[in-house]
Amino acid sequence: MKRREFAKRALTAAVIVPAALRSTLQEKDAPKTESKLKLSPAQEEAVKKATENRERQLNQMRSRVLPYDLEPAFVFAAKPRERKKR
Repeated sequence: MKRREFAKRALTAAVIVPAALRSTLQEKDAPKTESKLKLSPAQEEAVKKATENRERQLNQMRSRVLPYDLEPAFVFAAKPRERKKR
């Protein structure tokens, strides 16, 4: 891909993506009617346990502090360009 082609695609994406996000946000803001599922007492208890377990795990994860000197998960180097012979 050449520099100009990349610039065209980047410009197109910069114009299209915000418009698409705006339309999806407007759709989300529209009032929706939610249908409530009827659960048995055993199912309600299972849902309650699952949400409590998820909240507990999230709280444990958020309480951990990561050191700033961690290396990135992957390291890559740009491929050096070959010089054109004149």
